[in-house]
Order: sequence, then structure tokens, then C-alpha cells
Amino acid sequence: MAKINQQMTLQFNGREFDLGAVEANVKKNWKDSGRKLSEIADLDIYVKPEEAAVYYVVNKEIEGKVEL
Repeated sequence: MAKINQQMTLQFNGREFDLGAVEANVKKNWKDSGRKLSEIADLDIYVKPEEAAVYYVVNKEIEGKVEL
């Protein structure tokens, strides 16, 4: 199967957020905290554009936050 080139953008209140960049920023935040990407088995990401924030939960227990 051919690779699909895609981009997901969230539009809210006159602003746009690239969801691929959001995911990359969450993973960067995780790495910057001294952890390895290989430690992630589950990753839940919650985008809250009204707060200009992204919340995430790794492995159903470790929470984090990244600014949009």
C-alpha cells in the first residue's frame, strides 16, 4: 500500500493548529523530560484550543501539558 501524505489541522476561533506538530511537540516534551520514546506504550492527547494547551497521558498514568 502506498504511503498517504496527510495533514490534520484543527481550526478554532480564527486560529489553526497543525495536529501533526502537536503530536511532535508532545513527544519532544516527553524526551526533554529525560525519558525515551520507547517507554511509551499508550499515548492519549487532548487538545484544548480554548486554553491554548495540549494535555497528554502516557501509559495511562503519567500526565503532561504542552502549550499550543
